[in-house]
Amino acid sequence: MRKPFGFSSMHFTRRWFGLFCMGTVIVLAVGCGIHLGAGASDVSVASVKDLGTIPTDSDILGRDGGYSAAFQGYSVWLYGDTFLAQPNAEGYTLISDSWSYTSDLDAAAGITGFQQPTDSTGSPTMVLPETPAEQAFNAAHNGNSCQQPPCGERWALWPSSVVVDPESGNALVFYALVLARPGSFNFQAIGNSLATWQSLQQLPQRPTLNPPIVVGHPDLLFTENEPNFGSAALIANGMLYVYGCGLPTSGTDKGCRLGRVAPTNVLDRSSWSFYVGDGRWSSQDSDAVSVFTGDNILSVAWNSYLQKYIAVYSAPFSNDVMMRTATAPEGLWSNEVFVFTAMAPTQENVYDAHAHSEYDQNGGQTIYVSYSRSTGAFTSEMRLVAVTLASAPTN
Repeated sequence: MRKPFGFSSMHFTRRWFGLFCMGTVIVLAVGCGIHLGAGASDVSVASVKDLGTIPTDSDILGRDGGYSAAFQGYSVWLYGDTFLAQPNAEGYTLISDSWSYTSDLDAAAGITGFQQPTDSTGSPTMVLPETPAEQAFNAAHNGNSCQQPPCGERWALWPSSVVVDPESGNALVFYALVLARPGSFNFQAIGNSLATWQSLQQLPQRPTLNPPIVVGHPDLLFTENEPNFGSAALIANGMLYVYGCGLPTSGTDKGCRLGRVAPTNVLDRSSWSFYVGDGRWSSQDSDAVSVFTGDNILSVAWNSYLQKYIAVYSAPFSNDVMMRTATAPEGLWSNEVFVFTAMAPTQENVYDAHAHSEYDQNGGQTIYVSYSRSTGAFTSEMRLVAVTLASAPTN
């Protein structure tokens, strides 16, 4: 869901620009070196139940994403572009991210009790802090009170996966920095990074790398030419595993590469290694192979019921939600299994389906999947679906 904020009418667009190149839709293709799966999966779906919309603030017309994690006693949700019914304290009707949290950790009847941090006007606030330079640039180009052309150009901070380090208790919030220009699908990826979140009473802190990896943007850990690391993340056996699904420079690539690092060294690029196949890892992400094909937004988590990792995502250019399983983060991953068809949006396709492992029930036999869908020219909603798996696999 994307709209350049200089336009007077709201136009929803696909959030993750990796599906497009030069503003033109590209037919999806499988890139070289992509692993398509180890074979038939031994998991199936017993039942699917739509639980309706996830509650939101009345001032919010629509938003997408919705990555979440259990953090300091709450389920904390992070969203991408958020469209507002009224201008916020800074005069914007579009902010590039927002967040909410709830103490309701039982999703059987839906999720309620969301609290939405707000500014002095009662409008939702962003979770990722802008730099002073980004703030000044966005204020000068704000389409509602433009001081400098091109009106509507903006820096956008799009949150992706969030994972909590059990040792430090800190949450790691992955994000992309994007230069969004007026016009549909007109986004320039600058790079990806992660912010450290110590307390709900404070905002996450974007890093400052010295020397910088991306000139002019010392917070960025990965460049625009590298995979979208942060599409999914998890901690297993003391290591942080991070999936980068798709390349910002290629709309045809939906392969998920995998990096890993000790959480304490996450901001040291020299400490990262990347999976290159056959049980081998390399210090160069250019050597990485795709462990499966998915989509830019997805979830990967350990499922105790299956005794396997499970990935959940939207099939590109459709409304179908899919899953795969594996015994290790790097695979071998199974072939896709169809989960359900999402309720059709009024524009485009569903693109951000993923599961929320903090809500797993019966040891993960029932998982909960969210997705956003446009409901009109000016609105969208986020829905929640309960998925019960048929049976544990036989070993």
